[in-house]
Amino acid sequence: MEKNKIYNEDFAEVLPEDHFEAIDHPVLQYENYYEYQESFSNWHFDKWADESLDDVIDLSLKFRGKAIDNIMDEVLPFQREKSKVMPKNSIKGASLAYWYMKNEIPNMSHSGYKEKVKPEKHPTIMKIVDWFEFEDDQSPVILEKNIGDYQQWHVDCHAPTNMVRVLIHLQDWEFGQVLLWGTKPIVQWRAGDAIMWDPNVPHATVNAGRRKRYTLRITGTPSARTLEKLKTGGTILVDNL
Repeated sequence: MEKNKIYNEDFAEVLPEDHFEAIDHPVLQYENYYEYQESFSNWHFDKWADESLDDVIDLSLKFRGKAIDNIMDEVLPFQREKSKVMPKNSIKGASLAYWYMKNEIPNMSHSGYKEKVKPEKHPTIMKIVDWFEFEDDQSPVILEKNIGDYQQWHVDCHAPTNMVRVLIHLQDWEFGQVLLWGTKPIVQWRAGDAIMWDPNVPHATVNAGRRKRYTLRITGTPSARTLEKLKTGGTILVDNL
């Protein structure tokens, strides 16, 4: 009889609280980890909101010059590193694994791959990173989105509130590549265009095109100079850095 009881638990949606395998965390009140993240956001989550692109994202910063035109010479060949870091005792990992299985999503490799920016391999990209003058915890990575890759709709505001994240396109836009911030799609970008956003605004990406997409992502604790530069925006000639 005990054997049957254990077997039936394989199909249970929720284990009893006193079960030896049961865990307790606020995320369990939500359908998935992404909805738990959204509970930290002050965004309106109104699908029919009357808002403009400027309401959800800042596209005022651009990097230009011959160095940008040739930037892919530093990116390729791309050296893939781990795309997801999921510690075995992570509630995020447990929640997403359950949700993926429930929705028959075979794996998490759809979010693409990363390569850390290396000064010796990426000298021009490192000049762009240094231009921001982050104060601490600077983490620049190059993101590779393969054909068919996507990142689910999510928010970043669950992270430390003093952190800033910036994306910089390393290639011109191609048909089929789409970013979604708030209720607005973003297309037709140029290499060197930067994206800055309020971490409360949800976003998603998909590469339904015919070419891989490469983007520089910089995360870090901003200095006063960083915040001033982000607020000012403008066009930065990388050749002069």
